[in-house]
Amino acid sequence: MHPLSRLQSRRGQAGFTLAEILVACAIISVGLIAVSAGFGYGVDGVEAGRQQSTAVFLAEQRIEQAKELAMRQTGLVQLTAANLPATEAYGSISGASTYRRTTTLTLDLTGGGALGIPGARVDVNVFYRPVTGRGVLTTERSVALSIFLANR
Repeated sequence: MHPLSRLQSRRGQAGFTLAEILVACAIISVGLIAVSAGFGYGVDGVEAGRQQSTAVFLAEQRIEQAKELAMRQTGLVQLTAANLPATEAYGSISGASTYRRTTTLTLDLTGGGALGIPGARVDVNVFYRPVTGRGVLTTERSVALSIFLANR
């Protein structure tokens, strides 16, 4: 085969032009940017769930402390503000320095309340400032749990 005819056959082969390659790269770049932005939102969502789970754990921990105090003696005499601190500031909860907690005790030892049963209501609120990929938010979020403990 003559070398000139070999060149002519190569020119007839189909291929991508530079413009087509640039358009394909632009489309792929836009897709990768969208995926990376979505990944950031996903990481923020996982972190928000972890923080809320920690807040629920801290509230349940305080509820369990109240239940344990109520079981110690009859008459719920162990349920006092001295045994269940009313407020714990940021940095004062062991292992959870980015959370604060409030506990409200409402004692009704005569049974004159709405339920007509002697007991105590314990309300626990846990507050935290969400941490995101953009930093710590200034608005607090909170989790609230309540329990009513009665004499046996």
